[in-house]
Amino acid sequence: MNETILGFHHVAAAYGEREILKDVTLSIREGGFVGLIGPNGTGKSTLIKCVSGLLPLKHGNITICGRENSTLKSRERAQMVAVVPQSYHVGYDFTVEDIVMMGRNPYLGFRKKEGPKDHAIVDEAMEMTNTAIFRDRCYNELSGGERQRVILARAIAQTPRIILLDEPTSALDVHHQIEVMELITKLNQEEHMTVLAVLHDINMASRFCQRMVMLQDGVVSVDGTPQEVIDRKNMESLYNMKLMIRESPLFHKPEIIPIRVMEEEKISVSCHIHVICGATEAVRLIERLDAKGYTLTAGVLNKQSEDWHICQELGIQCIEIEPFTPVTAEKQAENLNLMKDADIILVAGVPFGEGNIMNLQGLENTAGQLYIHRNILRNDHTNGKLAERISSLEKTKKITYIEDNNTFLEILEHSLKP
Repeated sequence: MNETILGFHHVAAAYGEREILKDVTLSIREGGFVGLIGPNGTGKSTLIKCVSGLLPLKHGNITICGRENSTLKSRERAQMVAVVPQSYHVGYDFTVEDIVMMGRNPYLGFRKKEGPKDHAIVDEAMEMTNTAIFRDRCYNELSGGERQRVILARAIAQTPRIILLDEPTSALDVHHQIEVMELITKLNQEEHMTVLAVLHDINMASRFCQRMVMLQDGVVSVDGTPQEVIDRKNMESLYNMKLMIRESPLFHKPEIIPIRVMEEEKISVSCHIHVICGATEAVRLIERLDAKGYTLTAGVLNKQSEDWHICQELGIQCIEIEPFTPVTAEKQAENLNLMKDADIILVAGVPFGEGNIMNLQGLENTAGQLYIHRNILRNDHTNGKLAERISSLEKTKKITYIEDNNTFLEILEHSLKP
């Protein structure tokens, strides 16, 4: 089950004079589950149309189960390939069973009626997709999620070796999105159907697909596992926006976290801010400061904390230590060295305990203006050491206390005006 079952060889296609696919070369092995991603208008749905015979190629060729696609009759193709569109409308009041039985058309001649085998296959397809419960209902009366399951049942009834899906979940709520993708996964794993799915939801594609292919400008730009395809460079190129990449702790697959499309207003002067943080308290603030153009550093941060992750994603230099380990005098010396040229030092609203109180040691000897979030005084787990440290700092250095991050941003905006 390792041979190439669907092959694209230098495929080009166009709508009139408008070329969509320029040079697509791609091989899909039998039993694969491949997600096709890319910007709107890059040719994902066009590629599906080329396989299904709805759009002729400008040049190149497509092979299906080792046969040249252009030589196949529609009936022959339909016995090997089933297509699930993002929506399907009918002008007559067909029942659900009628629609699913249409999947048997490639096996029925002009005078040949459906037989017991066909009915058995249709029954099984409806049971598999949980559509048998409304087999006698009118298809046009069903909800969007129910209709999509019916169309999937119709595709299963074709008993194809390949199933093509064109944005099968785009019009569905999250419950039905997951339901449809789980059904497709079941077909792939239990029925050994090869799946090629056009998907807009990258996190959905990452979770369910074994392989992802990214189309851009009419060619394959990236091809690999979700871990290989979903990185910040590829995804920002795809979406033209700022985002983060994380590994899902549940599925151990990469997922994207959109951050912003519209740019923040940039600062007009140079300013270096060093952020003393940890856990999750400074994630949003660090991203906004970075977006505004501030030079940022941070520390000391435990690896894998949320604040550490945002620094890694944005390329912000920080002093780091292993998870669940205390800040040592040596690491704090590195931290102080990193902030020595900072114009502003911000102590974010992080809880302080015995493990990170060292983060505040030596701040009286720094040159930058010191801002402290009042939340640290409400999250003191040091048995009084934090209050002593703050009191000592107040004797030698001016401290500006802030109530929240927005207040800090407003202070920056007013103080840095030219």
